[in-house]
Amino acid sequence: STQGVSSAASDVYKRQGSELPEHKHIHEQIMHVIDGKIKFTFDGKTLVHGPGSIVVIPSNMPHSGLALTQCKIMDVFTPVREDL
Repeated sequence: STQGVSSAASDVYKRQGSELPEHKHIHEQIMHVIDGKIKFTFDGKTLVHGPGSIVVIPSNMPHSGLALTQCKIMDVFTPVREDL
């Protein structure tokens, strides 16, 4: 995890079959898929994202996901998430 004054980045590892229940937060989030495939839903659309995919999730946008394979993801949040 790396933290600056107004943003924070962290690597997230998900096991195949891991679910991310629908949720939202005040933070803008940028999700970068490093390895693996994740089915990700936000803004009424469900897409499968793989290595190199970048998803920008606006503040307070409900989103959810399902790891279709083992995944490595880098998440960047702004402002800094104090709960991570």
